[in-house]
Amino acid sequence: MEIQFRLAWLKSGNFTHQAFKAKPAYELFYEYIGRISKFAPCRTLGSVSPDEIEKRGAKVWVCDSGTGSKLLSSEGVAECLQRLCDSGARELRIMIGGPDGFSKKKLEELKPDLRWSFGPLTLPHELAALVASEQVYRAWTIIKGLPYHLGH
Repeated sequence: MEIQFRLAWLKSGNFTHQAFKAKPAYELFYEYIGRISKFAPCRTLGSVSPDEIEKRGAKVWVCDSGTGSKLLSSEGVAECLQRLCDSGARELRIMIGGPDGFSKKKLEELKPDLRWSFGPLTLPHELAALVASEQVYRAWTIIKGLPYHLGH
């Protein structure tokens, strides 16, 4: 299954490093993308274009703190990821909104399979991308029984 981190604030054609104001955040985000790639192909893209809204079999997780979003533990993220793998899903798109998140209309267009909340905190979108990437990596280590999750 391929994992895509879709950064909604990144304009088409821009390089991903341009999406991050702070170089250390960009570097750490890509550290986790590299780690995830050891378990599954992983890449980062910009926002979803209207013609891509049709999922074509992709599963969509939207990072969103709004009503109806699900607060997950790291183990809960691992369970959701394992279910996707077991279902034969070929692609997981993890959508990170820009500074204003996603509008109600955009959420309806995206038809997410999961609205994933990181809790009641308001996070800058770059930090939300970093948290999502770390948690997906952590989920893989939980699934594979590696010591990262409990080994600190």
